[in-house]
Amino acid sequence: MGLRVASFGDLVMDVVAGVPRLPIEAARDQLLDYIRIEPGGAGNFLITGQRLGMSMCAGGAVGEDTFGYLVLQILREEGVDVSEVHHLPGGTTTTVFVLVDRLGEHVFLGRSGEGPELLPGPWMETFLKDVQALQVWGYTFMEKPLVESMLRLVEMAHQRGIPVFFDPGPQLQATPECLERLLRCTRVILLTEAEVPLVTGGCIGAEGIERLLDRGPGLVVVKQGVKGCTVHTRTETIVAPGFPVPLRDTTGAGDAFAAAFLYGYLHEWPLHQVATFANATGAAKVQKIGSGRQVPTADEVRRVLRDFRVDIDF
Repeated sequence: MGLRVASFGDLVMDVVAGVPRLPIEAARDQLLDYIRIEPGGAGNFLITGQRLGMSMCAGGAVGEDTFGYLVLQILREEGVDVSEVHHLPGGTTTTVFVLVDRLGEHVFLGRSGEGPELLPGPWMETFLKDVQALQVWGYTFMEKPLVESMLRLVEMAHQRGIPVFFDPGPQLQATPECLERLLRCTRVILLTEAEVPLVTGGCIGAEGIERLLDRGPGLVVVKQGVKGCTVHTRTETIVAPGFPVPLRDTTGAGDAFAAAFLYGYLHEWPLHQVATFANATGAAKVQKIGSGRQVPTADEVRRVLRDFRVDIDF
């Protein structure tokens, strides 16, 4: 447990329901295959990182409701440090209903948590103590009580030389000013091709990547699902093919990928090996249904690597 990694915000409860088919249509009832209640969002990242051997700590807030207490209970049982997560007085916890069909496709139906603002304060010093990396999420911009604290944490980490990892997600709702504050402190940004224009003001492709590299990040990681990922620096582009495995559910795969990428990066592996390891972790996840405790174990990641004859010792 030598590496201590912090994640701020995006603490949500997923209610995952298996449906025979998507889309859902009015007046066409379906019996659910299963229902699972698990931490989602950053919870996937935190649990994956813990299972890979890092010491993970969560920051941010949940509500004073049943889901808020349950999210923290499950994370605590997985070994995640939740001592710096705040219960917002009278607040609610972000909740996402995840519908997954038998082909592995999913849809999210969510509502952001509400409550009083979590003010910056002395807790930030405790949260960043002995941390080797800080992960933040675009979804946190939708959690209005947390926005200013997240930006202050990112700036504090940057000033102290702590690498900041940022995953903007598909529903980025940041003002240009807030996004600029975050990007200039970001070391590594992880996103999909569809998310590039959300962060660059509409730029796509090579132009979008160049724009991102000009705005702060030294590393741009483009996640491409089953195709793998592409890692861009100012001097090189690294293409890491994915692993063609049976697909059951893509929920949480990007979060698991992020935890594995951060693991390899902090261990100072060659970038191609980092990307391959992250791809393998994502491939291990998509073979399992659900989020939270359904993210892969270290042995499941090793199994993917072994099946495809990839030699990465971790």
